[in-house]
Amino acid sequence: MSSPTLRQRLLAGERLLSSFIKTPAHASIEIAGIAGLDAVVLDAEHAGFSGTSLDIGLLACQAANICGLVRVPDNRPATLLQALDLGAGGLVLPHVTSAAQAHEIVAATRYREGHRGFSNSPRAGGYGLMPLARHIDFHDGRAAVICQIEDAAALTQLDDIANIDGVDCLFVGRADLAVSLRHFDLNHEAVEHAVIQTLQAARRAGKAAGLFVADIGDVERYAAHGASFFIVGSDQAVLRKGWTEQVQLFRNASSR
Repeated sequence: MSSPTLRQRLLAGERLLSSFIKTPAHASIEIAGIAGLDAVVLDAEHAGFSGTSLDIGLLACQAANICGLVRVPDNRPATLLQALDLGAGGLVLPHVTSAAQAHEIVAATRYREGHRGFSNSPRAGGYGLMPLARHIDFHDGRAAVICQIEDAAALTQLDDIANIDGVDCLFVGRADLAVSLRHFDLNHEAVEHAVIQTLQAARRAGKAAGLFVADIGDVERYAAHGASFFIVGSDQAVLRKGWTEQVQLFRNASSR
């Protein structure tokens, strides 16, 4: 039997751990796979991913047997199509603020009930190996659609967004949400309320709920409110923390 997709695992409520990949380098992705993460999120919104480096990154995901999600820079159909054709296991969509927008996003990822452009020549189609009908059967509804809630305007639309068929997860971008709410503290009461409100809306709709946290210590805090999908830190954060600790240990030993 084939392994369940990340989308299936999300909708089953499985607790999943992922991390951002900010450096367009295949080795970071391979290491993440070796470490046992459930997924990595190639950050094409806030990091320097070109089409070529995205291609290599998703190839590395395949080699490392780890699900590769792509946080896309925008929600244009051509942008979503490129990531899907290259073999992304799901999309993280920034700044989703309405049900209409979520509906259009889902439609751009689907063939039968949408308007996804067809080509079986890229990686997702086995470089032409998959016949048209098999390709459509295999890929329709396969990739996870993860809508980021990071704007104050989205907070009155949460139930409508979550109830769109094909939206699999509401994912809180706490930093952008805090900025949008004009509270420049991630732990501000208003921000915390908005986070919990979003997590609860996702769970009411039978969808996964998730968020980014900088530290693994915050996971249980939000799991208690229904979160099951976590992006924790990034490759850059892990490097910075590890090297900072080594430098401190080195300086302390040298000063004795």
